[in-house]
Amino acid sequence: MMIFARSTALLAMLLALASGFVQAEERPEVAPRVVAFSGEQGVKVWTLRIGARSENRALVQVEGVDHDWDMRIQRMDVEKNAEDTRYSTQVDGNKFVVLLVRNGWGELYLPGEAKPLMVGYDNSLSEQGNAQAFLTDYLQSQ
Repeated sequence: MMIFARSTALLAMLLALASGFVQAEERPEVAPRVVAFSGEQGVKVWTLRIGARSENRALVQVEGVDHDWDMRIQRMDVEKNAEDTRYSTQVDGNKFVVLLVRNGWGELYLPGEAKPLMVGYDNSLSEQGNAQAFLTDYLQSQ
């Protein structure tokens, strides 16, 4: 009976380990660091490229706002041109630009809000971010 218990425990450990390897392989590529912005009324915006650079996608989390999107991590499209970078998603079936950044300064637009919140790149906040932890939070929320 003791051999059966040890065999069962060993099998369970091997399955858990194999499951961890599979999950690690399924993690999408992300940028090495989080880029964060802070702004008026204590708002913080965290961004992280997800997938290959050519996919132009990012994870975006807004923090410190009285809104349904507070602390929600969303996958967004990213459009870069010579003048600005735009992070957008779909709201009610239409493209909605959430964050517009020019030269380190940006405007945060939230659905249902009358005007944007102004934000600026925050190096100190960016250094506090952990790309892999941010990705894990996003994957667990799905």
